[in-house]
Amino acid sequence: MQNKKIVFISVAVLIAVFIAAVMIFQNNKTEKIEKLAENNSTGAPFVRDHSIKFGKNEKNVVITEFTDPQCPSCRAFYPAIYNIYKDNYENISLVIRYLDNHQNSKFAIKILEASRLQDRYKEVEKLIYQYQPIWADPKKPNPELLWTYLPNIEGLDIEKLKQDVATINIDKMLELDRKDAKTLGVRGTPSFFVNGKKLEKLIYQKFEDLVESEIYKEEGM
Repeated sequence: MQNKKIVFISVAVLIAVFIAAVMIFQNNKTEKIEKLAENNSTGAPFVRDHSIKFGKNEKNVVITEFTDPQCPSCRAFYPAIYNIYKDNYENISLVIRYLDNHQNSKFAIKILEASRLQDRYKEVEKLIYQYQPIWADPKKPNPELLWTYLPNIEGLDIEKLKQDVATINIDKMLELDRKDAKTLGVRGTPSFFVNGKKLEKLIYQKFEDLVESEIYKEEGM
């Protein structure tokens, strides 16, 4: 009986030590990532020259999103990031980075990047997520269906968009985005960082709180 108690206590101690070690490792990793944001004047690895950015950023608050237009979770969280941007666009900079983790992600990303040349990125992004259950249907994916929906966007020149999609090269951009994602410990999408601080759980209130804490931190709020 005494031996069983000793074994039980030993196992419990080992588990406690393991949990403590994991927590220390995670805390150290988080601190390193946040220091990357503090000590790098270029913004890398959170933002690159090719990254699309929205917002006036009057409060120097940079939200970096790693996304995948074929990712169902990205679609589900899209209204949240849209609301955050809409409510805070004067104070923040929203940076979009890509992880093409699905079969047809790259096709959709090429359309998004080509739409930048016509200043229609937001409209195209919204449409891609709106119709994602159809063109990215897991049982019968057909990304070409996007061409049937894109003409609904006012002011979008479809012929020019097709030409740009055919010629645009996004390979180096995607490679660098994936490299930066790895550096930051990003494994899936969507993933968010606010001034280098990672949103640990995809909960709208936590996201909003994190953004507001950075916006108002100099005011002591």
